[in-house]
Amino acid sequence: MVEKKFRIDFDESNVLDSVTYTLVSEFNLKPNVLRADIGGDGHGFMLLSLVGEKDDMIRGITHIREKGFQVRELSGHIFHDYDRCWSCGACVSLCPTRSIYVVSETREVRLNTETCIACGSCINACSVKAIQLEL
Repeated sequence: MVEKKFRIDFDESNVLDSVTYTLVSEFNLKPNVLRADIGGDGHGFMLLSLVGEKDDMIRGITHIREKGFQVRELSGHIFHDYDRCWSCGACVSLCPTRSIYVVSETREVRLNTETCIACGSCINACSVKAIQLEL
C-alpha cells in the first residue's frame, strides 16, 4: 500500500464528475479530501490524499487525467525558517489543517509537519519569506 497526495484542478466541463467515487468504485483506492475550493465560474481544485496499491493508483490517476482533469502530485513539504519568522500570525488563519499555530505561552508561530498537507496557502501570506515549499 502507498499513500500519495495530489492536487486535482477542474473547470466547468468536468466539475460535476465524481472523482472520489470513481477512484473508490473502479480502482479500489481510498481517497481523503484534504481541501476543496470551487468558484462561481465552475473552476476549482481539490487536494486529495489517496491510499491504495501502486498499480491501482497509476491506473486511477491516468483515468482522471483522461477525463480532462489537471492532476499534479504533491511531493514537497513546507519549511518554516524560525530564525526569519516574525511570528506575525498572518499565515495561521490560512492553514486548512491548523498545522501552523501560535504557541500561547511564547506567542511564537510554529509548524506541525506531521499534519501539514503542503497546500501552500501560507506561503504568500509571509512577507519575510520564512515559509517555503521545498520540493
